[in-house]
Amino acid sequence: MIRFVLLVLVVIIDFIVIIPFEIIGYAIGLFSMKARNAYMKVLMTVVLSVLQFLSGAKVKFIGMEKIPQDRAVLYVANHQSFFDVILTITKLPGLVCFVAKKQFKKIPIFYQGLDLYNTLFIDRDNVKEGLKTILEAIERIKGGMSVFIFPEGTRSRDGNMNEFKEGSMKIATKSGCPIVPVAITNTAEVFENHFPKVRGVPVIVEMLDPIYPEDFDKTEQKHLGKLCKERIEAARDANYEKL
Repeated sequence: MIRFVLLVLVVIIDFIVIIPFEIIGYAIGLFSMKARNAYMKVLMTVVLSVLQFLSGAKVKFIGMEKIPQDRAVLYVANHQSFFDVILTITKLPGLVCFVAKKQFKKIPIFYQGLDLYNTLFIDRDNVKEGLKTILEAIERIKGGMSVFIFPEGTRSRDGNMNEFKEGSMKIATKSGCPIVPVAITNTAEVFENHFPKVRGVPVIVEMLDPIYPEDFDKTEQKHLGKLCKERIEAARDANYEKL
């Protein structure tokens, strides 16, 4: 309970303190987007590292060497917890934006921070708007920025992985980038499974072998989401045994 109170206080303080830093970010962006992106990566790393420290979660990363270093990639992960992003995204190499649900746009200050971090917002209830987000993600990849997405579309409430939406795989098939499946294990035990308590439990984040869309024919590419889900689910289940 103490961790929960501390986290709430820090989030509130962050909302207040981060405003001038967001203004600085927008100002830097007027002169150089590259400089703004570098600035925001440092800022987000600091903020999210503080939240991770206060949560007490002990995160172990496996397979980081499998991430291609010479090109942007599409990270595809299972979704268990709000902490999935906090514990993962700032540890990834290079520039990475993630795809979030459009509801986050309604949260002042928080939204501006996500926007500065190049977050893409998707409306999963509107096919046309969802397609626009996918097309924008493809352009980000082509521009050298990796994209992180949760193809389940929402957090799993019962521990069972939901089906991966095949449409999200078009980011890779249309841009020609590798897919890096990410198996996230035990983040729901940090917070969601026993709200409002926050527990400093062990968490494993494993990068799996990249999947190259060009290795599959057109028919097989339509089922890359299913392939990613199967590999991630197997790795997640195996990692539960290591906790």
